[in-house]
Amino acid sequence: MGQTFDALKEKISNADKGEAKEIITQVKQAHDDGKIDENEKNELKDLAKSKIGGGLGGLF
Repeated sequence: MGQTFDALKEKISNADKGEAKEIITQVKQAHDDGKIDENEKNELKDLAKSKIGGGLGGLF
């Protein structure tokens, strides 16, 4: 697992609900940029969903 994944995972772990929504955008961008793979994106998405309560809508 790369540095980007670890950094995003740490951010989500320490985020409140509002911050987690902002980090989701960063996760999507990191995936689009090729910095994280599909499995890492999905793991981060699931972690963020648990923080937010599942309401991600069309962010992913």
